[in-house]
Amino acid sequence: MDAQDHSPLLHDSDVRRYLGGQLVAEIGSRITREGLPIVAIVAAGATAPQLGILAALATLPMLLIGNLVGHWVDRSRRRPLLMGASLARAGVLIAIPVLFWVHRLGFWPIAAVTLLASAAGVLIAVARHAYLPALVSRQRIEEGNELAGTAGSVGETVGPGLMGVLIQWLGAPASILFDTVANILTALSVLQIRRVEPHPRPLAREAPGPLSWSGLSRVWSRVASHPILRPLLWNAGTSAFFGGFFSTLYELYVLKTLHLSPFLLGLLITLGGLGSLVGTRLYRRMRRRLGLGRLVWVTYVVGAMLNLAVPGAHGPIWVAFGFLFVGQFGGDLWATIFEIGTTTIQQAETPDHWLGRVHGTFRALGGGLEVAGALAAGPLALWLGVRGALWVAVAGLLLSGLWLIPRALRRVEGPPQSFWSGFDAG
Repeated sequence: MDAQDHSPLLHDSDVRRYLGGQLVAEIGSRITREGLPIVAIVAAGATAPQLGILAALATLPMLLIGNLVGHWVDRSRRRPLLMGASLARAGVLIAIPVLFWVHRLGFWPIAAVTLLASAAGVLIAVARHAYLPALVSRQRIEEGNELAGTAGSVGETVGPGLMGVLIQWLGAPASILFDTVANILTALSVLQIRRVEPHPRPLAREAPGPLSWSGLSRVWSRVASHPILRPLLWNAGTSAFFGGFFSTLYELYVLKTLHLSPFLLGLLITLGGLGSLVGTRLYRRMRRRLGLGRLVWVTYVVGAMLNLAVPGAHGPIWVAFGFLFVGQFGGDLWATIFEIGTTTIQQAETPDHWLGRVHGTFRALGGGLEVAGALAAGPLALWLGVRGALWVAVAGLLLSGLWLIPRALRRVEGPPQSFWSGFDAG
């Protein structure tokens, strides 16, 4: 794409192919994320501790391979990796309906599929993050992230509702077929992109090898010493830890503490997707008003404060639903704006030949601390109750905003290409 071309990105056929594939993949991934625990309950009679294991396995690959995947992405063309990882995820997920049809579907096969599909998902996420600047040009990263955020929001809106329809129509195991097909379609859409991706830059001087501990520590030290990426990294880690409380306890809280129906729970998740979609539409206006650095801080704090409505929910079902709506719709709205802004900063502050490793570092820290938060949530809920544990989570999320106060971050302004400093050119 010509860097001087100011026509909307959606006029570019390659961008449309990329976003079409991402949209289908986002819908499919939401179906699998919500549907695999249901498969475990319905088809394998999973217990509460086993569901906790599944939740941990879904996040664990980010910790275990996030950095290594980043090294791999920076040594390879990202487009073939996207296609390969999508096809690998499709091949893993198809095991669920096949094993069900041959009466061999138990908890541990479901756990294995969860782990392997999540590992492929980590590769897809890191490769997408690194590929987008090459596809749309660095001068249009922000616009590209807005469109990618819209695709994710539509997926979050459509996926849970479609999951319910598919489970009702086909049964829980067969519903996973949608994600299998979605990943195949994603690979085909990326295959049809005509724009030639440049060869990756040699990394011999920067990282002795993909499995080198010195190479991994070099990446960590680079990010941790960067004046703008450092606060984003620590915020991502601590908010992932306290967010792990929500991912573990939210459904239990809604269904057992507040006594809402599964239908209302699904409706809340769908409304959160709508909030996220609204956030993508508001991003540009808020970006112009606040500037990129202030936008990140303001949207994080507002979104974290709206989470107070979740443990604060009480009263009759519809009153409690109203509280949860504020937290779900409003929280997702502001979180989406925050995510587009931080993704843009992260890509703009990172040279092309570091994009995979830097994003892998964020994924690894966030994944590890989210697993820790999920494991800590259960004992804390036994001590303080589910509502008490969620109050702790909200307090922790608010305190995580302190990482975003540094002057260097809040003064980030102007077009993204103007603040590439912080990494050497080597």
